Amino acid sequence: MMREPLGQDEYGSANPFDPDDLSTLNAIGPAIGGGNDFEKYAVAVIIVFGALIIGGLMAASMVFGHRNGFLYALGAATAAWISGNALLLDRPRIYALFVGIAALMLVASTITLVI
Repeated sequence: MMREPLGQDEYGSANPFDPDDLSTLNAIGPAIGGGNDFEKYAVAVIIVFGALIIGGLMAASMVFGHRNGFLYALGAATAAWISGNALLLDRPRIYALFVGIAALMLVASTITLVI
């Protein structure tokens, strides 16, 4: 069997964890996954926005009977979900845009609860 180029498996994708060549692990690994590990941040965004903040606002809006507040929180949940996916796809500007949209909708939902 012919050896693949350094850092690639037989399918051509990058593989920094080649067990046959551990001397290049530190040379390849930090450049690929060390500084730009977007997946952990995307999961954190989905959990924090979805479960804690938006879920609480949706529940509070339902309890107090504020339909507009519930719809704003639902829109914020959707925007936050899209931002998490944008971060997974390495689109930081789209991520920032949808986080901003989610934040504005959360403020609007909070205002409908207060007023």
